[in-house]
Amino acid sequence: MKRLADSYEEVRNWVTERSYKIGLLMPYIEDDIFYYEFFGEIKPKLSLSRGEAVIVLQDIIRGCEVAERSLEALLRLHVEPGVLDELNSLRRELEELESRGLDPNIVKNLREAITEAEQGHYLASAMIASRVICYVISKIPGERDEDKAEHLVKRGAVPKDRKDIQKQLVTAMRLSRNFLSHRVDLFPSPEEVLMLLGGAFVLARLTILITR
Repeated sequence: MKRLADSYEEVRNWVTERSYKIGLLMPYIEDDIFYYEFFGEIKPKLSLSRGEAVIVLQDIIRGCEVAERSLEALLRLHVEPGVLDELNSLRRELEELESRGLDPNIVKNLREAITEAEQGHYLASAMIASRVICYVISKIPGERDEDKAEHLVKRGAVPKDRKDIQKQLVTAMRLSRNFLSHRVDLFPSPEEVLMLLGGAFVLARLTILITR
């Protein structure tokens, strides 16, 4: 328990040095709880009572939760609120798709893409989402992107009257190849990242329909 408390204090000190306000919110574990006085001499306790152990553990858990939430908030400060709303919506949808049997590897990639976007790492998010798109479209018959979209319409995976979804798919297919190509001059905007993620999610939903 003492080693655990010491490790926590190292973390708390590290956070405090970098963000004093966050460090102040993290509980300080009094070292006195691990020692007792015997005839004027301070000695370490051989064990803690159940109540003392609970207090220490609760403080450690609360401190770690404070640090985690605060640091995540700092990472998200430079991401537009509208983008975060879209990403939160996609994260909820991903949970639903996972419960419906979506390929675990696709789930893992989409989750990573959302997390990267939440932290403002748009290039990383775009490349991961593009990987999902390219993986799925490689399994769809057709030479051109339009042919693949048409195949999905014929299969009933995409409604014939939803030209917007068909256009989104074709755009996402082309954009995904750009970010996975050898070009080093491409850096996605938040809007492009959301478009790629949207296309990846459309294709992820289609894989469930197609494989049934």
